[in-house]
Amino acid sequence: MKKTFLLATLITTFSQADFIGGEVNIGYYNHTPSGVASYNGDSVDIEKDLQWSGQSDIFLKAYLEHPLPIIPNVKVGYTAFSHAGNGHASKNFSFGGATFNVVDKLDSNLDLKMYDVALYYELLDNWVNIDVGVNVKLIDGVLSVKTTTEDETSNFQAPLPMLYAKARFDVPTTDLSFQLEGNYVSYDGNTIYDAEAGVRYTFALGLGLEAGYKTMKLQLNDIDGLSMDSDFSGAYGKLVWDF
Repeated sequence: MKKTFLLATLITTFSQADFIGGEVNIGYYNHTPSGVASYNGDSVDIEKDLQWSGQSDIFLKAYLEHPLPIIPNVKVGYTAFSHAGNGHASKNFSFGGATFNVVDKLDSNLDLKMYDVALYYELLDNWVNIDVGVNVKLIDGVLSVKTTTEDETSNFQAPLPMLYAKARFDVPTTDLSFQLEGNYVSYDGNTIYDAEAGVRYTFALGLGLEAGYKTMKLQLNDIDGLSMDSDFSGAYGKLVWDF
């Protein structure tokens, strides 16, 4: 009888408590490229030589939070990322095992997928919310350059341990808040970071809209033969559900 009463008490307590919470984001953003890349060859300008320009893609994020003090909260994310260009390079260059000339009409393509898994702790949880932790970002990409006679492709993949932080500032007596979030790592000539800053308006039932600016830095030093020193930045908008 006592065990039954205790079990019923625990079930009632957990059902009434704010035991599990979280957030889901579905976003769409524009990224304009700048910088250089090389694959076992010369450094090429990704705008002037590969003819990349602005592109729009999607990103997804989900957060799961709980009140247990020792166990970290969890964030997962997915980002689709692509650029394509066609035209003539500004110079002759080598890429992979081939030489491309200024008279060649090039087709180039970057297809990049990024997966994030972060473990973090909530340091503050009031009108100022601060989270800190660690993130593992898996970069899985393909960069190709081809003409009618040449076709070179770089397949690269790297798991990157990164520092993670997020801050949210709620404007008192309003439904507005400001968001800052980012990941960062630098080692052995590699520097990778991504960050976003935005303004959010929350409607009923935790649904909201957010808009802001997103940036990413990829300074890769010989990852499977590929090196890059490139930036990708632009505006974003997303639908959020805070539950």
